Amino acid sequence: MRLRPFKGKVGQPLCLMLKQSSLIEELCVHDIVPTGGFASELNYVDTNCKVTAFTGNDNLANALQDSKIVVLLASAPDSNMMSVEKMWYQNSQIVLEIMNTYAKISPKPFLAVGTDPINSIIPMCAEMLKKAGGYNPNTLFGITTIDSVRANTFVAQCQGVEPECVMVPVIGGHSEETMVPVLSQAKPCADFCKNELENLMLNIQKAEDTIVKLKPHKVAPLSTAFATARFVISLVKGIKGYPDVVECAFVPSKTHVQLKYLATPVQLGPNGIARNLGIPPLSEFESRMLDNAIPSLIADIKRGEKFVGVIDPPTL
Repeated sequence: MRLRPFKGKVGQPLCLMLKQSSLIEELCVHDIVPTGGFASELNYVDTNCKVTAFTGNDNLANALQDSKIVVLLASAPDSNMMSVEKMWYQNSQIVLEIMNTYAKISPKPFLAVGTDPINSIIPMCAEMLKKAGGYNPNTLFGITTIDSVRANTFVAQCQGVEPECVMVPVIGGHSEETMVPVLSQAKPCADFCKNELENLMLNIQKAEDTIVKLKPHKVAPLSTAFATARFVISLVKGIKGYPDVVECAFVPSKTHVQLKYLATPVQLGPNGIARNLGIPPLSEFESRMLDNAIPSLIADIKRGEKFVGVIDPPTL
């Protein structure tokens, strides 16, 4: 498994969490700043997972080679505090450089991306891979697990149950305007009054803003690392043939006639997405939320495609 970058606010706690998994045999970390000391420290953790390190853009190809999963977290410093447009401008340049190298790797490992804005970054990555001739829609993932993790937590608090028992699918996209928590399909219980539903929806959608206002460094690295680790470990389980491994992710999709990409529950297997489970049954309120999210999702997707030269023909 390859993780890039390692020394970011999310990368370090994520590496520690992945190092503890018995399912992961090797973890290779890469960043533009020195990583050797951190990798050495991680190797002192007494688990079987071996950690290796690469530094600098010249070593990126070596870091990616022979990997089964690449986890891309690269972003500009403090990008979460920027406007979406500025975040996109800076992060897209970083991802572009990495993808130019990734596109040359053969065979291509699974690519799990946590760089925001995911709604635009994933279409950008897909189009670059199409141009390079190595595109597989079943092996490209936008990591949106933090949305489900937060939804699970809020629902558990509302219902007074253990969070580990709760599962709430979050579909749509990975932004306040585009995410749709499907509370009507929450497990083990989806019985909420109107006031509870409204508060839950608001808390889930505003969770990132709440953290930014409360924390001095304006980021949520620990919960994001936890959610990312959950997705990556699920991906590893799928590769190893574990049955019934399901996570929500923003992926290339044909589940909605207007959208080329959509976050939905997907079943993971040895070849990536074994089955896209599609849009779950929605309440009337959730259907309206998804309808309202579609224009923003379309615009986000087009922004990513346009960046690499894909422009839809005009409608006649």
